[in-house]
Amino acid sequence: MAVALLNQAPYRRTFSSRERLNTEEANELWSHHYGEGSKRTPRPHPGCRSKNGDLLPLRHQCALDTCDRLVINVAGKYFESWRTIIERHPDTLLGDPIKRQKFFDKKKNEYFFDRHRPTFEAIFQYYMYGGRLKRPPTVPDDIFLSEMEFFEIEQDVVEEYRRDEGYVAEKIVLPEKGFQRKIWMTMEYPETSMVAYIIAIVSVIFTVVSIALFCVETLPQFNSTHCVEGQQPDFGETFFVLETICTAFFTLEVLIRLAVCPSKKKFFTDFKNLVDITAVVPYYVTLFNTLSDPTCANSKSSASLAFLRVIRLVRVFKLTKHSAGLQVLILTFKASFGGLCLFLVALGVCILVFSSAVYFAEVGIPGSQINSIPEGFWWAIITMTTVGYGDVVPVGPLGKLIGMSCALAGVLTLAIPVPIITENFNKFYAHKTGRGRL
Repeated sequence: MAVALLNQAPYRRTFSSRERLNTEEANELWSHHYGEGSKRTPRPHPGCRSKNGDLLPLRHQCALDTCDRLVINVAGKYFESWRTIIERHPDTLLGDPIKRQKFFDKKKNEYFFDRHRPTFEAIFQYYMYGGRLKRPPTVPDDIFLSEMEFFEIEQDVVEEYRRDEGYVAEKIVLPEKGFQRKIWMTMEYPETSMVAYIIAIVSVIFTVVSIALFCVETLPQFNSTHCVEGQQPDFGETFFVLETICTAFFTLEVLIRLAVCPSKKKFFTDFKNLVDITAVVPYYVTLFNTLSDPTCANSKSSASLAFLRVIRLVRVFKLTKHSAGLQVLILTFKASFGGLCLFLVALGVCILVFSSAVYFAEVGIPGSQINSIPEGFWWAIITMTTVGYGDVVPVGPLGKLIGMSCALAGVLTLAIPVPIITENFNKFYAHKTGRGRL
């Protein structure tokens, strides 16, 4: 008999939200925490207020919008909250009474949404407590974005989520004139046309060639071909001719982009443009010095500025939009910046401690190789990073014990950023390659 009564419990009739509040038994629901005969006066829920903002008495008929509770059915799972809490976000679908009205089921007195339940759990938590909108680990990124769009979550919240997920919002400013706009898009955005993509590929080829020339001309067998002592520089040399062609292409590219750019001020404040300008300036400085005093000694001294041309290598990153791998690496390091800073702080503290300790342990020992704390800095960083050049080593027993501790501390310190970088890399890799989507 007892088992039969227990089995009937799930089939008993339950009151809806409005029925529980408007019946005589609502008294007990509000005051059951105080017990019978309690002298303490129970107070209604803070959400029960009149239209003027006054607290309503305990025995009232809850027919006001400020006191109603919303029952939300999302694919069979029920969520319930006070209307005033939901309507704290009036720009959203649920926060606007007019927008959510079409999803109201009069028969069941509830709002029904045939949507993704795990995503709505995060959205409901945002309604209840505010703050950031966090995507559950089991929910794919594209589904979470589509659900936020359906429920019309505030744009600033969506943008904050997109930044956390690695979306890069680039504000594109184009020239007003049609001809300038076409040239600017051809020079700046390789994905817009085949001509733009070919120009970008040619730019990369010239960049690689210029960097290769910069490296090869430093070889001993080519170093003597620049000029002969006592003679004028040879302007017909192969390295000089190739470098001139590369620099002419880079200069033409910069001048065209400068002529059609939408804002001259923003052009000179953009890091990529500063790199392009800096890459061609050393060539003209060297050429001007050589022409003003065409001697071999002056040519060699002017060539010392050529190291600035290696900055041209940064231009390769302009094509990262075509490489998902490079995009993942850049986004990973950006997102891991906090963890990397923590690693550098821990590494700096350990270097200072162990370099000081090994100096005082080795001071006064015959044949000691660590004669100052700054020399200990070099030994400590080489030991902690497990490079181990062996050019500076402790010779005393206490110094060797400190060196062993330094190596162990280095291994533990190097492990700090690994989980952070791995987590961010997996997140961005899944996002960029589509592996995180259903």
